[in-house]
Amino acid sequence: MKKIILTVTAIMAIGFVNAQNLKSKKGENYLPEANDWAISFNANGVFNYVGNLFNGNTKNIAPSVGNVTANSFVGKKFIDAKSAYRVVANVGFGSNNLKNGTVPGGGSFATYKASTLNLNLGLGKEWRRGSTRLQGFYGADALVGFASEKWSETNNTVANGTFNAGTSINLGVTGFIGSEYFIFPKMSIGAQYNYGLQVAANGADNYKVGTFEEKGKSTSNINFGNVSSTSMNLTLHF
Repeated sequence: MKKIILTVTAIMAIGFVNAQNLKSKKGENYLPEANDWAISFNANGVFNYVGNLFNGNTKNIAPSVGNVTANSFVGKKFIDAKSAYRVVANVGFGSNNLKNGTVPGGGSFATYKASTLNLNLGLGKEWRRGSTRLQGFYGADALVGFASEKWSETNNTVANGTFNAGTSINLGVTGFIGSEYFIFPKMSIGAQYNYGLQVAANGADNYKVGTFEEKGKSTSNINFGNVSSTSMNLTLHF
């Protein structure tokens, strides 16, 4: 974290020299405009990489980027220079097929199949303040999530088994506030803080082996608050 702070401070110190200049020498606008699109990343890995270049760290590793909102992609479409629509989305599918061995004659000894599905969708709006390359922003996202998991095992010597974790549905509203500084035309670094409400309903799980079956209970929960930060993020406009 210390490397990130020092690197960002150095970059911003250079940029502040011309903080009031909202156009580059080539005439490019620094700030977002109507009809611009933008993508934001949690870029701690990028800043660590740059910091290691400056301090001569021989164990420097390739930079990586993550999500501004956990487990989701965040994109923006600017209505005008001071407001934008936000899209939050993540779709994840997973499957796993394993065969542990075979019995004489080529029959399968044990086959295991598992599948998962995670879906997160949301829409929001962002408003901005500031007339220099240092911009503040705030807004809210409405979110819905869906998740499921199940597996089955087929075995030639013992009873077959299945498991279904039940379907989980999440609804939430997240407010956010942050700031960013445009170090280059249409490229900024900043941080975003989130605070929200989430309601979750989890379906009952079910486990079955042969004639034995065990069913769980459905649950629900409500979470409010839990301020979280994305740390340093990088936003690209185009």
